[in-house]
Amino acid sequence: MMQRGRMVVLGNAGKNLGDSMYDGTIYIGGEIESLGVDAVPGEMTELDVEWLERKLALYDLKAPNGVEKLTKIVAGKQLWNYDNLEPAEKKIVL
Repeated sequence: MMQRGRMVVLGNAGKNLGDSMYDGTIYIGGEIESLGVDAVPGEMTELDVEWLERKLALYDLKAPNGVEKLTKIVAGKQLWNYDNLEPAEKKIVL
């Protein structure tokens, strides 16, 4: 359960990546088996690319196909008010 922050995975990701994430960003360098509840693809920006290049350089790491090719996953923010939903509405969200 991700509340905020950034995670960088230079390889593949398994099932339910980012399940129930409320905020934050995950960058994936390989294949994603499936996304979790409320995890959605995001648009990679120039700021993302610059941040990733700086962070990876600190540890002498490289993205498998270049930083620009990483997949960005963010929270869809549909679960923010999950506790306030009626039971029937919760089924629609999930």
